[in-house]
Amino acid sequence: MIDKAMKSTPYPYATLGPSYWVDDISECILARDVTLQIDLWDSQVNKGRLEDLTDDVATALRGWSDTDALTMHPMRVTLARVMDDPDGVSVHGVVQVEALVEG
Repeated sequence: MIDKAMKSTPYPYATLGPSYWVDDISECILARDVTLQIDLWDSQVNKGRLEDLTDDVATALRGWSDTDALTMHPMRVTLARVMDDPDGVSVHGVVQVEALVEG
């Protein structure tokens, strides 16, 4: 996964999309509900391949947690979709995940 693609980046590829968090403090436990979007890209002629890749990424992230590095609850996939990109050249997949992270 890359932060930002270049024109020379070969299809398919994934980039980090928008992210945000909101406070979720309860019972004296500091916590954040973190939302992260993973953007997937392929050429417009490979929409079916991108749909499969989007499903694979969503399946891989559903329920994942890194409890060695963080005190976090398992990830929830809250959105997965594939759409034609307005550039007329590519298709765009989106996988949005949320996780409660304590700290």
